[in-house]
Amino acid sequence: MRNKLFIAYRLLRSKEESRFISIVTLSSIIAISIGIAAVIIVLSVMNGFESEIHQRILQLNSHITISIKESASDSDDLIERLRQIDEIKKISQDYQAKGLIESNKKTSAVMVKSFNANLQMDDPMQRIKSNSIDRSELIIGEGLAQSMNLILGDRISLTIPSVSKKGKVSFSNNQTFEIKEILVYGLRQYDASLILINEEDAYELVKSNQFAKKISIDLFDIYQAKKISTMLRVMLDGEDYRISDWTVDNSVLFSAINIEKMTMSSLLFLIVIIAMFNVIVMLSMSIDSKKKEIAVLKTIGFNSLDISHIFFFQGMLNVLTGIFFGCLFGIITLLNLDQLERVLDYLFNLNLFPSGLYYIDSMPYLIKTKEIGIICSSAIILSMFACLIPSIKAGKQDPANITRFHNG
Repeated sequence: MRNKLFIAYRLLRSKEESRFISIVTLSSIIAISIGIAAVIIVLSVMNGFESEIHQRILQLNSHITISIKESASDSDDLIERLRQIDEIKKISQDYQAKGLIESNKKTSAVMVKSFNANLQMDDPMQRIKSNSIDRSELIIGEGLAQSMNLILGDRISLTIPSVSKKGKVSFSNNQTFEIKEILVYGLRQYDASLILINEEDAYELVKSNQFAKKISIDLFDIYQAKKISTMLRVMLDGEDYRISDWTVDNSVLFSAINIEKMTMSSLLFLIVIIAMFNVIVMLSMSIDSKKKEIAVLKTIGFNSLDISHIFFFQGMLNVLTGIFFGCLFGIITLLNLDQLERVLDYLFNLNLFPSGLYYIDSMPYLIKTKEIGIICSSAIILSMFACLIPSIKAGKQDPANITRFHNG
């Protein structure tokens, strides 16, 4: 085996090989490197965005939400039962409902939540400055404020529709509020619709709405949300409770992200597949140029399988070189994304991430070694098939015909 690898390496480094074959070999290595690097960079950046979205969503929402029907029994007993579950980290109560705000002859649909003093953002730019909200005050998202031309101190009318037992919709739950703070929540959907109000105001406005009262649950492990919510549905079987978790509430968004990741990675992996055709061409040309060497090896005792192994190893050495440099280039690029972004901005005045659109100052990325392993393993398996066909062809070369051809 060691002899075969050595011969494959010598063939790869042979100075007698034509300049054209050397160019084809180099181009196949570069193409594989570019393809691998592109897939790693794109997937890591998309992982970073997904992680950023997770954080932004969980800063504003609980991991599990139990909506309680107005006619349900006292929630204190339920909270005590929930405290017995080891996986639960924190339990809180609030009120939430959909409503309409009106100001400057403009109206907009909003999501109203009672203010929680524990709702604090990790990013200083997004931190809620207010420790409390007085009666008839509210906090509004920056996007909503801009769309309705609102500023601090403006007064707006908030209406919460209510539905009677007979199904009649009423808009009598109305109150005027003063804007205390305009906040950047960090996600466009919240900036454009979410408002926070005093808990007493929230109760007065939404008390006639079924399932407006919420019990918010935070877990030690956010990825246990689906398991715990399923367990709670069994424990609270009945029509008085509705249980949802953050993965279900945002399933459409995360499904879209996963589909986009799969689409982008598949398209970029086509570069690697095309590069494999270069490997086949390179190896076939190398075999044609090494017919004399094949004849000599067969004369001194190498069989067809040995010859096939030698050229197979030659092709795989090229592929592994390309994969190695692709991984190296991809990881180095990710570690220097901020510098790369500044260079692009300086040279081409290209602002990849406007703060007003993404609410981030730099491109996020998250390198997952498991994904890199899958990418490299897929490329290696694909290259093995690419190298196999020309290698078998090399092993079938007849030394008598080769010698006759060269003597002729």
